[in-house]
Amino acid sequence: MSSLGETIAGPLSPAETGDGRPGDDLRRTAGSGVIALTGFGLLVPTVTHLLDGPESLVAGLLAGLGTAVALVLVAAGYLIHRAGFSATNTLRIAGWNTLGVVVLGLVLALVYLYRPLAVPPFVVATVLGVSAAAHVIIGVNDVRRIRAEELATEREKTAVLNRLIRHNLRNDVQVLGGFAERLTTEVADPELADVAGRVERKADDLGGMYEKVADIQQTIEGEAAATRSVELGPVADEVVGEFREEYPAAGIGVSIPAGLSVRANEQLRRVLANLVENAADHHGGEAPSVRLAAERSGDRVEIRVADDGPGIPDDEVAVLTGDRDLTQLDHGSGFGLWLVKWVVDGYGGDLRFEESDSGGTVVAVTLDAA
Repeated sequence: MSSLGETIAGPLSPAETGDGRPGDDLRRTAGSGVIALTGFGLLVPTVTHLLDGPESLVAGLLAGLGTAVALVLVAAGYLIHRAGFSATNTLRIAGWNTLGVVVLGLVLALVYLYRPLAVPPFVVATVLGVSAAAHVIIGVNDVRRIRAEELATEREKTAVLNRLIRHNLRNDVQVLGGFAERLTTEVADPELADVAGRVERKADDLGGMYEKVADIQQTIEGEAAATRSVELGPVADEVVGEFREEYPAAGIGVSIPAGLSVRANEQLRRVLANLVENAADHHGGEAPSVRLAAERSGDRVEIRVADDGPGIPDDEVAVLTGDRDLTQLDHGSGFGLWLVKWVVDGYGGDLRFEESDSGGTVVAVTLDAA
């Protein structure tokens, strides 16, 4: 019966957290309670027979099996309630459990009516328990299949919407940038030229947003990519080299031991690039200082990107770390840190935010060593 516990305790889909309607907790409790009560009900005759003393070894083994199955059903009710299934899906699993008891119970009743036999209650309880447990497994797999289909549909809709937005955004950015560049060169009024320059810079920002959205889409589509051993130093040197050219006034340093490797894939470069870019771009000064370092501790590697900027607002950090819900009132600094979070989560790593010695921010990413 270990497969039942493994089936229930396996990872749920990210969106499998509830229906969001009033009374959901009560419905989830009722659904899981039905499964647990089924186990309790079937436990009585099997335990009673064991306490009375089985008349044979076979009878004892059968009563013991029935007792084990009943206890598994009780545990299954608890695990299903704790697992975070939605109210609808919890009731669906409970329905499968009830179906297993009712259908086989009716079959046993019809057999008895056809040819009355003195079947001990513990035997009936054992048979019904096995049927109920099997149907609970069917129910859990059923709701996972349904949820997988729903997630596939949601992902398809998101992908289509994302591509439409990216296509329109790219075209509009190109048009806006062209108009702004023309105004900057042709307008004689200094104030209008300054406005045109601001529009051009904003168009460049939107162009950068387009690239970020593209990166996020690729991250989502490739989130199941297998990890492998990736040497950290060469990836970091490549990233830092590019940003030294983009931010020539910035002091960007690297301190990574030779041969240090982590379990990652090609998305590791995006993680490092977004951390360095976030530190340099949101510094606010003319000469930002950014340091990328890493060290191994046991079977984990901690990557730290420290800066001397103004720091990330506490409310943004709270949202990224899950200490606060994301609301429509939150205005984050961009997509970069979210992309970092999603990739690191996909690696099974950890993401932390600390204050640097200079009063800026340290973003620490911990990954498995390779």
